[in-house]
Amino acid sequence: MPELPEVERFKQYFEGTALHQKVIEVEIADAGVLTCTAEALKAVTEKHTFDKTDRIGKYLFIETSAGKVLMIHFGMSGSLKYYRDDPPRFGRVVFHLANGFHLAFDCPRKFGRIDVADSVKAYQAKKKLSTDAYQMSWEEFEQNTAGRKGLIKPLLLNQQVAAGVGNWIADEILFQARVHPETRTNKLSKDELRLVYDKMRDILHTAVSYEANYNNYPKDYFIHRRGWTDQNTENCPNCGTKVHYMKVGGRATYLCEVCQIQGV
Repeated sequence: MPELPEVERFKQYFEGTALHQKVIEVEIADAGVLTCTAEALKAVTEKHTFDKTDRIGKYLFIETSAGKVLMIHFGMSGSLKYYRDDPPRFGRVVFHLANGFHLAFDCPRKFGRIDVADSVKAYQAKKKLSTDAYQMSWEEFEQNTAGRKGLIKPLLLNQQVAAGVGNWIADEILFQARVHPETRTNKLSKDELRLVYDKMRDILHTAVSYEANYNNYPKDYFIHRRGWTDQNTENCPNCGTKVHYMKVGGRATYLCEVCQIQGV
């Protein structure tokens, strides 16, 4: 699933291709990916230019010359493709541009969504999103977690707490901070919580710097224990113990039972 690092890459891809281009026509091949009406989408894009990008967590925003905002959420398999003559197979919505190119929202599994809003802040308020986790200060993270008694992993996945943290990122954070995913948040000391925050920032910045290419992440990253990369291994990089799999809050979770402190 595209998470914060992938969406940041899509943002940079959009900026290098379609930004400042004028939309001549919007082709909606599958209205099922829209959470607005087709008319609303066309009103804020057709005959208008893409002026500015923004991102909060897993949401990409494009401001247009209509004074409104286009929102793209990539779901499980969504992506963008900028092309002239080779359209993608699953282009659910295609923006035909004045320069002769096209920008497609390619979404095979149709879990992605496109919406429109008055502004980024208005959409953020509507969805109750926190500040983007990539940019969040320690003070805000501390405030967002204050008084919480739930398990730490589901808390990290709460987009009102840290917008953009997804499943593998939460596991990576907790492994590097040596915190068991079933630890109650209120049982963490301030120093332990600060370490969770610091690891969140480090991991997100690393992931973005590697353009979300999992294979290039440092060898001691826990993501290589999920079966996703060429460096795949079943053993903890710290102690060599076989990685443990379980579900926490209904989500697939990988951890080292030796290195990560058992939750309370």
